[in-house]
Amino acid sequence: MQAGSKAVPAGESVILQQSVSNPAAPLVLRYANAATARTLLAQQAGVLGVVGFGASRPGFLPETCPFIAAPLSPVSGGEVFEIWSAAAPCLPVKAGPVSGACNNEFAFGVVTLDEAGSASLEAAVQAAYVSIFDFLDEAGFAAPVRFWNYLTAITQDDGGLERYRRFNVGRHRAFTARLRQPLPPAASGVGGHHGASVIYFLAAHEPARTVENPRQVSAFAYPPVYGPRSPSFSRASIHARGGLFISGTASIVGHESRHIGDLHGQIAETIENLRALMDAMAASPQWAFKTYLHNPADREAADRALVAAFGPGCPRIYLHGDICRAELLVEIEAFQSGEATR
Repeated sequence: MQAGSKAVPAGESVILQQSVSNPAAPLVLRYANAATARTLLAQQAGVLGVVGFGASRPGFLPETCPFIAAPLSPVSGGEVFEIWSAAAPCLPVKAGPVSGACNNEFAFGVVTLDEAGSASLEAAVQAAYVSIFDFLDEAGFAAPVRFWNYLTAITQDDGGLERYRRFNVGRHRAFTARLRQPLPPAASGVGGHHGASVIYFLAAHEPARTVENPRQVSAFAYPPVYGPRSPSFSRASIHARGGLFISGTASIVGHESRHIGDLHGQIAETIENLRALMDAMAASPQWAFKTYLHNPADREAADRALVAAFGPGCPRIYLHGDICRAELLVEIEAFQSGEATR
């Protein structure tokens, strides 16, 4: 069901067949329930990969198609599949623990963190990211463009240091050793509630141009109060063919959390940060949104605000996830197809 002309009532999922008006765009994002996903995948030759929210690998998915089950679920229950596809046919690629697919323009990959087989979370994260760079070398892609990091128990203490802060140490080590571009790509880091921690990513031959938010300190330049290593991601990025990517965005001004305990204040501040990034990118209004909510009951308030800000036709889904700062209640990311930027 494609987004219509009015807001979806609370409790329903916003399930979308596509996120942009042109299905022939170089890179297309679709959100779908199981029935729609089955139909879409039967029609697609250029599927790069699929992510399941509240879903395990479906039987109708071809064996060669990359899939990862994220440790987050839709706030209204059920299953949602995030489908990344490209105009050209894709071939499967595997390197070590990383599975993926690529065509002549883009690569997509997935990896599960092996915490049980590592001495520490930092080591597990570093190993996962090193494997990602090995995968990119094997597939012939030099530039990671976008990362999604779903870390279970993200704000819990682990031997005297928060798990997200340990994650940042491991990611920083891998980026220092292997990232070939001067600034890190766009990314999201969200806490899951079940299953294993996972990372998935998009890459291209040429790096994206990073964009920072004038209202915020760059995450990679945070002061030491946020941990031994700052988070390694840029606020947004523009890829000439892939599109526009806004990282997970929350109620942060400068480097400080704002509106503690105030859901509506946090949503409004988050939308202001999204607008600032969109203005910096001179983007068209055709965005798809993924919203992470600490409390599933906050879905209706978040949906009303997104519809008021960006219109009822904006593709959007809502997932139950913990934000990387325990005091934050909502985080929103966005994507716009390469065709929509022209």
